[in-house]
Amino acid sequence: MRPNPQSKEREDWRLLRIYAWYRLLLSILLIGLFAIKPLSPLIGGSNPPLFLATALGYFITTISASLYLRQWRSQIPTYSFMLLLVDILALTLMMHASGSLNTQLSLLYLVTIAAGNILLAGRMGALIAAVAAIAILYEQFYFALSNEENISTLALSQSSILGISFFAVALLSQIIVHRMRQGEELAEQRAQDIVNLQRLNEQIIRRMRTGIIALSPDRLILLSNEAAHQLLGLMAPITPMSRLEDISLLLDASFFAWQQNPLLRAIPFKNTAESPQISVSFARLTPDASGGTVLLFLEDTTQLSQQAQQLKLASLGRLTASIAHEVRNPLGAISHATQLLAESELISGPDRRLLEIIEQHCRRMNAVVENVLTVSRRQPSTQQTLPLPEWLSRFREDYLGLKAQDAELELKLHGPLINVRFDPEQLYQVVSNLVMNGLRYSRKRTGHATLRMEAGHLDLNGLPYLDIIDFGDGISPAQREHLFEPFYTTESTGTGLGLYLSREICEANQARLDYIPRENANKTDNDAVRTGACFRITFTHPDRLS
Repeated sequence: MRPNPQSKEREDWRLLRIYAWYRLLLSILLIGLFAIKPLSPLIGGSNPPLFLATALGYFITTISASLYLRQWRSQIPTYSFMLLLVDILALTLMMHASGSLNTQLSLLYLVTIAAGNILLAGRMGALIAAVAAIAILYEQFYFALSNEENISTLALSQSSILGISFFAVALLSQIIVHRMRQGEELAEQRAQDIVNLQRLNEQIIRRMRTGIIALSPDRLILLSNEAAHQLLGLMAPITPMSRLEDISLLLDASFFAWQQNPLLRAIPFKNTAESPQISVSFARLTPDASGGTVLLFLEDTTQLSQQAQQLKLASLGRLTASIAHEVRNPLGAISHATQLLAESELISGPDRRLLEIIEQHCRRMNAVVENVLTVSRRQPSTQQTLPLPEWLSRFREDYLGLKAQDAELELKLHGPLINVRFDPEQLYQVVSNLVMNGLRYSRKRTGHATLRMEAGHLDLNGLPYLDIIDFGDGISPAQREHLFEPFYTTESTGTGLGLYLSREICEANQARLDYIPRENANKTDNDAVRTGACFRITFTHPDRLS
């Protein structure tokens, strides 16, 4: 494990500041004790002027060192070594001024040596202990020679024991500091690992396609990811500590029902008209707790519904295709026989009307058969990147020129650069079907075949969209539930396959076709009367590959 240089420097700097405060307090204490009792054997009893001069010099040196402390921050070992040598020198001179190997003052060496081995690792710390031991031995020999006395065995043994204790303190201090720093490095490494793991978890949760919401017992949102925000179709991000009912009343009702009965499965729902259908499941963060944090998992059921629909319609398609082939032959025979009867001169006026009715219904049945066969043998899409504004302009000219000369198609673009990925022929089929329906319902209500097409990018996710808006009577809530079901129609002459085929084609091109209520269709819609219907094609990202 490699130590962090910045962390070690911060720790050494903090210890050096603590030791600087200790030196300042020690110098003030020595001067104060000398002022109270200057002739004490403990405080300069042998040479008071030398003690006072040393104490004052030590105080001035300490103040000066404290003032220039920050300038030496980049060279903490060198600065610490100089301070420790000054301390040993000052203590030695004070002991000399006291006239003996004073036991009380000699204890201050232990503090200096311990501090030195904390600030200086390895040989530098041992050198401080060696310098202090030499100073003690020197003083012992000096006292003996200056007093013309023989060195006693007891005095020599005391100084030797004191010197050995210096090295013992140095060794013990280095062992303790080494273990402490190992523990700090390990704790820092573990903290960094936890931070990295937390960031990784946040990235995973943020990029998950499953929406996750952490809910407090008071139904306050503690945490949520981007998928939850997108699945709920919210315009603004979910802010922490907001209430669940302010985000989604349906989700809040599902949570309340789950609290009453945890075995109850929530019904899939759409939070907004633009959002996909989602299912929600609940789980407590701690299984044993009954009132703790609850996790809400939101899943997009669109893909599952599509797969189920595909499986159901695959078998249905094969069945209907075989039936369509069986129906087509007798239907052709009936139509041909009707045409032959119409050529007969024996058919009177009322009978001719009956033949027209038969021919009309034959054509309708043939259209149904053609649609059924189109569903069963739908060709795969060949997607291309299309500039939607240019494509819509060409479609508008072609449609008005070939199919609806008296119609009015308004084109409104929210931005010039709107690229989409779609099969051009299939896009023409979908838009043509939606425009034809919209013009028919607009003419039925207003007497004029008018329709508006709007294109732009959604504020929620930036995906390109195309709105086809008519001015008819709109679609009732009861009809919306069956709108895209096959063979569902509200017209007596309709086949009920137009919208179903359009949605199937959109899904084959990774797009989505939805009905949007007019009040939610577009914030830029300034119509005073919000009537009619809006069908929105939400395209996939233009850079996304199929």
